[in-house]
Amino acid sequence: MRNLSLVQSLSRLQEEQKHSDEVTLDHVGLTLTRGTVVELAGGASSGKTSVALSLLAKLTATGEACAVVDAGGGFDPQTAVLAGVKLENLLWVRCGGDVEKSFMAADYLVQAKGFGTIWLNLNGLSPRTLHLVPKTYWYRYRTRIKETPTLLVVTSPEPITASASQQSFLFSCEDVRWSGSGRFKLLREFHLKMHSRKGCYGEALRAKIEFDYTDI
Repeated sequence: MRNLSLVQSLSRLQEEQKHSDEVTLDHVGLTLTRGTVVELAGGASSGKTSVALSLLAKLTATGEACAVVDAGGGFDPQTAVLAGVKLENLLWVRCGGDVEKSFMAADYLVQAKGFGTIWLNLNGLSPRTLHLVPKTYWYRYRTRIKETPTLLVVTSPEPITASASQQSFLFSCEDVRWSGSGRFKLLREFHLKMHSRKGCYGEALRAKIEFDYTDI
């Protein structure tokens, strides 16, 4: 992260990097449009953080500068590396649970206009606190991010961006399966469901995450 160069003009970034208008995450079945606000909402262990990390991994691997605004301290660099994220291309802003600082940081980064993705990670903050955030914040982000190469990804326990987000997905964990008996069991599978709140996919998409302990 020490070598990340953030001070570049928008015209120079446009000349150096030619981006497609969409970013596709094949293993998830999602296509996200640049210059938009994308909301990933759901409880703990629902899969939303994995999707955000997959997006960071794809973009940082190709040399794009990305940013994480870590509102509640939930971002783990080691987990990000295991997911394929290149930390040398990532700016990590830690906000210590301060909601006002989190949104101010996101605002500054959106205005920079040179990031591939800005992940506003609101995981760990209470829904009651997040619902106090004025709706005008989200519409300001939507206006400022328009016609830029940036995706603003928001993760939170519940949907909070209303109509300001162009895409909104609700994640949930349908089933958890363990192996073994007694006090010592091994987690084997998560069965997850992803539903588009804006009607892009119709039926909910389902996925299974399996755990392999052979290398432990």
